[in-house]
Amino acid sequence: MTSKKYILERPKSIEKLEGFLQSIFRKNPNKHYIIKIETAYIPLENLLNILHSNQKKIEQFRANKSLVLLTEDYSYDELPEFISVAPTEEEAVDIIEFEEIERDLGF
Repeated sequence: MTSKKYILERPKSIEKLEGFLQSIFRKNPNKHYIIKIETAYIPLENLLNILHSNQKKIEQFRANKSLVLLTEDYSYDELPEFISVAPTEEEAVDIIEFEEIERDLGF
């Protein structure tokens, strides 16, 4: 990516994550989002609850822009399939680029 087309967010609590998700759903942004998740701030059970309760909104958002969780703490198997997950920021950017190509091709 030649210019930074994404915003990296680091919520430090489950409440901040919930608020952040609600704000991007309302704004209909023109940027992609990478959300860094750390177990010290956001336990898996709470993360799963938020993801599942916002599944429809996440899927609608992802029809136009990417939303990638950046975490080394949780494995792909622990998180739902409707959200992209990457262990590094570089891999998260690769996912964004790949998803942009898929959307351009109509997948």
